[in-house]
Amino acid sequence: MNFIRKHQKAVFIAGLAIIFLVILAYWQRQITLSNATATKLKDEPRNSGEVVSTFYYDQLTAKEAAVYDLMREKLDRMEGGVVTFPEAMSGPEYLRVTTALEDEGYNYFYGFYDIPMTEEDIYVKYKESDLTTVKDKVIRKAILFLSCAEGINRAGEYGEDGKVQNLAAVQEGLSVNSEEKVSEIVQTQNETEEILDSIMKELPADYGEKKTVDYFLSWLDENMSFASGIEEEASSVSSMEEVFDGVYIYNSLSAVTRNKATSLGYAKILSELCGRAGMESHVVLGMWNKSRSIQQSYVFCAVDMNGQTIYVDASGAKGSDLGDQKYLTQQEAMNHMKFVEYFIYD
Repeated sequence: MNFIRKHQKAVFIAGLAIIFLVILAYWQRQITLSNATATKLKDEPRNSGEVVSTFYYDQLTAKEAAVYDLMREKLDRMEGGVVTFPEAMSGPEYLRVTTALEDEGYNYFYGFYDIPMTEEDIYVKYKESDLTTVKDKVIRKAILFLSCAEGINRAGEYGEDGKVQNLAAVQEGLSVNSEEKVSEIVQTQNETEEILDSIMKELPADYGEKKTVDYFLSWLDENMSFASGIEEEASSVSSMEEVFDGVYIYNSLSAVTRNKATSLGYAKILSELCGRAGMESHVVLGMWNKSRSIQQSYVFCAVDMNGQTIYVDASGAKGSDLGDQKYLTQQEAMNHMKFVEYFIYD
């Protein structure tokens, strides 16, 4: 109190400065809101019927598409183990195929491909983790891991050159499924469909594009939470079973059964709902903070709205960086995130 009495003028000036800064922050926020992409979008009518996106598949070459079809067939039939490709692929080709398989819209929460190998069973990523630098066509096979496989927790053994030394044993363990675990997968699939169907049934028929996406985002905000720390948990798991149950499911549509998802899971859920509502949509992967030394992977959901592609931050996890805006133009999205380079985003 003595300080205030002795320095009344300084305190008064400081108070005015604080008030000015508050007003300035409010004014800047109002300008941001008035210029926000969300305020410029119109609630134009939606197309009737569902839209199934083939955004990634359409960009595959004939060779890549043949591998994609084979890998998808194995997933659908739940035939785990070593899968040999019709032709050897380079690192970027393999990434394009596996990315398309992961993100085209199918709910393969129960299986994924890893351990890309040469014809001689050499694990390609054993010494070079960045597959974008593997330009030679040396990837001839990979392993399909299924959560229902009886030998899902059998670990691989590698030689000094990266050769998988117990591949036959791994194959044997992954080629036989547990009927109980297959039943659990089917149950999760059914639960997922029930939840997604219930969301669609509550969508008002007269909602246009903007109101529809707003409705989906509101549902996600009210019923889902962001699965933070998943990457850290993934690095500490001790078995493949833990990977599927504690990490991988949160990247899928079936994250709705857990009420929690990663940015990828959020984007997949929103993309699926938009497709069912008649709007073409696909997930977009990239690296956040592209101009900074510390980067992290992130995912947007691209939706065809108002005759253009709008990028939606489905999870809202980057709200602090985006001024709490969830709708972005492509340029706005690219200002924050560097899209993966092995697909074309126009």
